[in-house]
Amino acid sequence: MFVFLSLLVFAYAQDNQANLSVNTTQGVVIGSRATDGNYYTFYGLHYGGNTAGENRFKAPTPPPTYPGEYYAIDNKVICAQPSPRGLIGVEDCLVLNVFTQSATGNRPVIVWLESEEYTTTRQELYSFNKLVEHDVVLVSISYRLSIFGFLCLGVPDAPGNAGIKDAIQALKWIQQNIAGFGGDPNNVAILAQGSGAAMAELITLSPLSQNLVHKVIAISGSALSPWAVAYEPVKYAKSLGEKLSYTDKSNAELAKLLASTDLSILTPALNDFEFFNNTPLFAPCIEESSLGADSVLTDSPINLIRNGNYNDVPYIAVFVDREGTLRAEQAAVNDWLGKMDKNFTDFIQVDLKFESESNRSAEAQKIRDFYFAQRVIAMDTIEDFLDYQGDTLVAVSVIRGVAERSKTSKSPVRLMEFAYRGTRNSDWSYPQIPLKGARHGSLLNYLFDFDLRPSDAAVQDAIIRRLVAFVKVGDPNPTNYVNPGIPWNTYTRESTIALRISGDDEILAGRSFQEEARVNIHQQRMDFWNSMYEKYYNPPQPTSSAEGLLCLSLLLTLSQILIKLL
Repeated sequence: MFVFLSLLVFAYAQDNQANLSVNTTQGVVIGSRATDGNYYTFYGLHYGGNTAGENRFKAPTPPPTYPGEYYAIDNKVICAQPSPRGLIGVEDCLVLNVFTQSATGNRPVIVWLESEEYTTTRQELYSFNKLVEHDVVLVSISYRLSIFGFLCLGVPDAPGNAGIKDAIQALKWIQQNIAGFGGDPNNVAILAQGSGAAMAELITLSPLSQNLVHKVIAISGSALSPWAVAYEPVKYAKSLGEKLSYTDKSNAELAKLLASTDLSILTPALNDFEFFNNTPLFAPCIEESSLGADSVLTDSPINLIRNGNYNDVPYIAVFVDREGTLRAEQAAVNDWLGKMDKNFTDFIQVDLKFESESNRSAEAQKIRDFYFAQRVIAMDTIEDFLDYQGDTLVAVSVIRGVAERSKTSKSPVRLMEFAYRGTRNSDWSYPQIPLKGARHGSLLNYLFDFDLRPSDAAVQDAIIRRLVAFVKVGDPNPTNYVNPGIPWNTYTRESTIALRISGDDEILAGRSFQEEARVNIHQQRMDFWNSMYEKYYNPPQPTSSAEGLLCLSLLLTLSQILIKLL
């Protein structure tokens, strides 16, 4: 590997016109011309130190300096993550990639955050050509995932939210260095998908993000999603500990043991956990503020939003009409249909808390009847299963989040539903499940540079023009185009309007897609869930270490004894 990289460095050094040098706070970095467009790529720029060993679950340390010129050509760095195929990634992974047309100018910056269920990422699949050619600088970030990014034990060795702290440190690096790449540090927008989108909103809810983020585009994720913030992080960590034979350990002891466990042992142990209520094994948590000034989240997202206690920036939230396809594999392969039919209450999301088991059963029956009526949950009702999963995983929480944010935000808030089924949706692994509309993740086909048919390319052009206009000036209504599309209005208390993009290039004669404004989008479903949440919503609570609570209890008991003695 070393010989191969050395040869690449030598080859790049022979062709200075293909290179671009930039001075950073760590030294001179050298990027190379992209193979798929007229821009430069800088891969593997360190924004944090090695997270192995005792730093495994802690906040990121400062990045290394480069003693000489650093050739930024290593595009294979990904953070360690679980996989059925074995160990993937490394721990020395706090790097970012920069894509820019030149080192001069003052262009808007798009920061790409992406992951699924805080566990995996697919950044190597993407090309950013289509965005960069619209005169923006794009930065993609690698951050810690799964247990490495989100072990939360409420102790100094594992306070929680390391992955979010990574992203915030990367944003600080951007503030210090992006001007050298032709970017504007005062115009930074986060573009995010899936759990990355929930992370993006959580970042805006942290006081540490002030002046680091100026706009957000969150796709298929919200801080109010039931899976966005952990409810029982210590319980899940203890379950993993038991799988590794770390039983009867305090939180502090468990943190040290997990930090010292070899990757080849720890990573495979993360597989085979299955939670029917869509809770990830490891997720962001509400930290104890006493653990340090770098705590990023010390209250529930709903409280922070309702109190207006967040970084108030222009905000776009997007969901697709078939978000439930995220659970197609579970339906087709893992028999979630049969399991749900037998034990529907196991699938109720964790952010609902009922007064008793009988109350839980009664309300679960209402939810089941709303989606499935009196029918058996099986392949015959797969459409209803996908609707239920899509609503509870993403759609309802995205709409709820926009409604809540619009009540306290002074900046514009907008909502989009993407329901266009193009040719890229035809690559589908589950023929027994009919594919309609836009499946989870399909919008990314139109943001990044894939081979598209002309009809799909028209959708891509319309979406990118809107989102780039938003990134540049905060308004996704482009003014310098012959066909700017219909007005995309803000979502407010008085005007609950969403933009809906839909269509199928096979059925729309002469047109590939259509745009429309929808008032009170999916009102029947939202009325149902708003009523349910009004009665039973259970926001996540701060994580405390068990031994910390024990010490507090002992202190209180001792103080009471002393008072009696005195």
